[in-house]
Amino acid sequence: MPDVIGALTSSILGGAAATGMNSLWDNNHPGYFEPTTAAPAIMGAVGVIASGQPSPEALIVLAGAHCGSFSDDYYHRIYLQPSRIEFGNLVIPTTRTVEIWNAFLDPITIFQLDGDAEGLSLGFFPPARMRALEDIFYEVTATLDGPSFVDTLLTIHFSEGGTRDLAISYGRVLVMGLLHDWQGGFTERLEWLTDVLTMRDGGEQRVRLRADPRRSFEFDVLEYGNSGQLDLLMNVWQSRVYAVPVWTDKARLTTAIYPGDTVLAVSTTDLDYHAGGLAIVGSSTGATEALEILSLTADTITLKRPALGYWPAGAWIAPARLGRLPAQQTVTQPTVAISQAKLRFDLEDLASTVTATNSPIRYRGYDTLLRHPNRVEDVTVDYQRLVDVFDHETGTPAVIDIPNRAFIVRRYQFLLPDRADITTMRGWLAACAGRQVPFWVPTWERGLEVAQPFALDTTAILVQARGFSTYYQAMPSRQDVAFLHNDGTWYLRQIAAFEFVDGVVERMRMDTALGVACTPSDFRIVCFLELARLESDAVEIFFETDRVARVALPLRSING
Repeated sequence: MPDVIGALTSSILGGAAATGMNSLWDNNHPGYFEPTTAAPAIMGAVGVIASGQPSPEALIVLAGAHCGSFSDDYYHRIYLQPSRIEFGNLVIPTTRTVEIWNAFLDPITIFQLDGDAEGLSLGFFPPARMRALEDIFYEVTATLDGPSFVDTLLTIHFSEGGTRDLAISYGRVLVMGLLHDWQGGFTERLEWLTDVLTMRDGGEQRVRLRADPRRSFEFDVLEYGNSGQLDLLMNVWQSRVYAVPVWTDKARLTTAIYPGDTVLAVSTTDLDYHAGGLAIVGSSTGATEALEILSLTADTITLKRPALGYWPAGAWIAPARLGRLPAQQTVTQPTVAISQAKLRFDLEDLASTVTATNSPIRYRGYDTLLRHPNRVEDVTVDYQRLVDVFDHETGTPAVIDIPNRAFIVRRYQFLLPDRADITTMRGWLAACAGRQVPFWVPTWERGLEVAQPFALDTTAILVQARGFSTYYQAMPSRQDVAFLHNDGTWYLRQIAAFEFVDGVVERMRMDTALGVACTPSDFRIVCFLELARLESDAVEIFFETDRVARVALPLRSING
């Protein structure tokens, strides 16, 4: 019986461990390609191959070398892809696909599965047999049953190739289906983050620290009867994620939704729908269904998955955002059958549906805010100075005002009468990004009064004397003027100088003429124009109805 003695070497791969394809697949590739029982680089494996030949004439000894091939790097192991599934926040059951490839040349058996599979529906369960080189796709479904948050590790045991781990995590989302009470309105809060560095002369350096603003909703809910839903939500789900309908964007279905529908006839113009987001459809009885949005047009919404329920025409539908309640929530109970609360949701879904847009008129390199304020409330004006006070408490304090000017904070309120105007204001706020980007704004004070008519090419206009030539020469924030004509046209000009004429009028020289002949009565208002920015990174939009809103903006004048 001949014996064949040989040496098995990996010299073709460099003769060292993990320097060839083993390094590529076992060390540098994602974890789901890495086998538990990885084949090491074959080095100097010497053995004896005993021949089964009975003929004594074949008794010869052959010395040789067997070179390893790349098949040793691909085969003789188990592949699992992916090794981790993150479903995110779920409002409906969601399915992912897992691939298992038996790269052994022999059949294997999945004989055991370890780990907590509560809330999961698995497309396979041990024992399961796989043929040689068989590639199988299994479905893993995250259901809405079970705990509010799942973070589990499933270990799959194979008869060959050891074990593989599959990590799964997701959170369940509850729909906030309680209709909000419009008596208290609806407040939307946007908050950017800006680092403002102020120099001693009043100049500023502003750095934007947050790409997208944080967003929150605040509204009232009223529950009466014996439903107990508010108490249930607070006890079970207060710290969890809710799918919060954007109640300001709620509408009624004009056509019914049937099970299996994937395209809905819904207007989306100037509303908070977005691809990848959610829509909530519900009825007055409190029943709701969450729908995932794949894409949308101005008049339709295409769903990722078909609708499950039947919703007749007249049922409400609204976009939704993911949000959380604060750690402490107060609920008021006027009677044993009535519960009411003011809920504030801090949103986790910050995908923006707003495009930053500038106003149609720009002046000297900056945007403008020429919207007339709503004076149902008084406009407050604060004059602030950057002064250094040196007080040794033994004499008169020394006060140094390096900027030598007042920085004025005015608080204006603006009325937004329709959805298009609300969208325009959102775009303008996005362009300002909180305190970062400055803009020009009229003072809306009758600080200037045109005294006489002037021609279209006039650059020097007589105005009523108020000491401008004495005090406002080269004064920051008093070097620009805004004219609002009766026909609605704005004329923005830079003031070159004020000149004393007599005690009644002064001459205001401008850089360019208005280009139109005017009389004093042709203007609604003539006022100074200030370069300003928002005083706060946080802006609140208060909705009185789903189509009428108010926004209060504190504006701070700055150096140009």
